[in-house]
Amino acid sequence: MINNFQLSDKLKLFAEYSVYLFIIFLFMDKGETLRTVGIFVPPLLIFIIAIILKENPVNFKNPIFILVICLCLSGIISSIFAPDTFYSLEWFKRTYLKLFLVFLTFVYLFQTPQMLEKLSKLFIFLAFLLTIFIVLYSNDFGKAVRKYFVPLEIFIPFILFYIAVQKTKYFKFVGFILLSISIVAVILTGSRGGWISVGVSILIWLIGYLYITRKRILHILPIIGLIIISVSLLLIILSPFYVKQKFNQLLTGDTSLRKEMVWPIALKSYANLSPINKIVGNGLGRMTYLEDYRKLYINKFGKEPEELYSPHNVYLYTLYKQGLLGLIIFITLLYISLKNLIRGLKINQSSSMKFFALSLISALIALMAHGMVEDTRFIQWMLMLPLIGAYIEYLGNIKND
Repeated sequence: MINNFQLSDKLKLFAEYSVYLFIIFLFMDKGETLRTVGIFVPPLLIFIIAIILKENPVNFKNPIFILVICLCLSGIISSIFAPDTFYSLEWFKRTYLKLFLVFLTFVYLFQTPQMLEKLSKLFIFLAFLLTIFIVLYSNDFGKAVRKYFVPLEIFIPFILFYIAVQKTKYFKFVGFILLSISIVAVILTGSRGGWISVGVSILIWLIGYLYITRKRILHILPIIGLIIISVSLLLIILSPFYVKQKFNQLLTGDTSLRKEMVWPIALKSYANLSPINKIVGNGLGRMTYLEDYRKLYINKFGKEPEELYSPHNVYLYTLYKQGLLGLIIFITLLYISLKNLIRGLKINQSSSMKFFALSLISALIALMAHGMVEDTRFIQWMLMLPLIGAYIEYLGNIKND
């Protein structure tokens, strides 16, 4: 007969693999049913486990959890004061409700080094898949950048994590090849914001590596040189003409002009909101001011804009939708996350977990930097914030022990 602990272990295993399916299909065109199962089933199983074991599945001392709740409440308040409350609440269900459930799941299931390292291996696999997709869709800028590139910039620091923790040169070499190919894929997207964010992310990781290992900068210079040489060779092999064509598109395109046009319009539209909406936001979902941007774009370029749904800045996006209150909560969440992750580099723990914290720091800064020039998709934050929450829960367990 199965006892309570055996039953809870089986339920926990099912919840764990449901999460893996959710992460794999999070960035895919298909698999909506599996994504839904991976979001809603694990929290239900966790509460069943909590009832069986008579334990509390929620730790309200986790600072990231508290701020995620505040961010969700900000979304609800924004929806109440939105021009179309029901539409905004529908967006809340599609975004913040899912974030809350995924956060609960991650913090409960992945708060140990073994479980976090399991996730890192899955990220390596996904980095490989996303790299292939970017190369295949490199001519489709919108799909390559928004659908596949932004998640890749989260996973690239975990390729560095993989290289750092491997004991044999063969596996380090495999990781190094994947890193080089991933950087080439980033270059082929033609996203200048992406180039900066990934470059900064890798630089931060290497500096953190020197801090953790107490080695001098001369130790990583050959590694940087090898990365540059291998990436250059791969670009030459792929096609010099193709790479040149990408650079010409960047120099002659209107990407920067679009951002320069839409940012002032977004700020002006925010300034025209009522006093209460300036504080709590104008609701989730619709960006009503973009019609002004559309008219200005047609007058300037004589054609319809390629896209009409984003201010190309995650902070402006949050300010308009959730007001000053939501923006303050969001920035506080990022600050507290970085503060706690940096603390993870200083406390007494295994070097692999320090490298894991370093990878989270690099990935978070990449998202923050890219968010300055792009409204990064919500699903990236739906993965990143719960992952940070799980690691901080692990740090809390160390402190209690």
